[in-house]
Amino acid sequence: MNSFYVGLVVLVGIVATGLLLGVIFSKSAKPKDLFEAIDGTKFSREKDCNEYEYLYERLKFLYEENSSSNQSKKNVSIGLSKTFVQQIKTDGFANLNILISNKDQFKKLVELFDVSEMPSK
Repeated sequence: MNSFYVGLVVLVGIVATGLLLGVIFSKSAKPKDLFEAIDGTKFSREKDCNEYEYLYERLKFLYEENSSSNQSKKNVSIGLSKTFVQQIKTDGFANLNILISNKDQFKKLVELFDVSEMPSK
């Protein structure tokens, strides 16, 4: 009778292991739906991808290489100074004085990150 229980436990263990492996392999075989943004960044949720693209379009002027008059006009219309944009991109804020003196610039930058105005698709 004792060997009967041992055999039963071994059989249940083998079946449970098989089921577990089946679940693991079936989930890994299913391709996940990935959403790709305009710059190639991938997202698992469409909402995240849409928000990223919205922000990308709103902020890409900050990193455009040519310092054309259009970029300067965009900075002025948003209220960001040229020196603030330069500090964000390359120079950084070397001390607390410079950081605090740019608080209004940071507020304007935060407004650019607001996705509540994003049109729904």
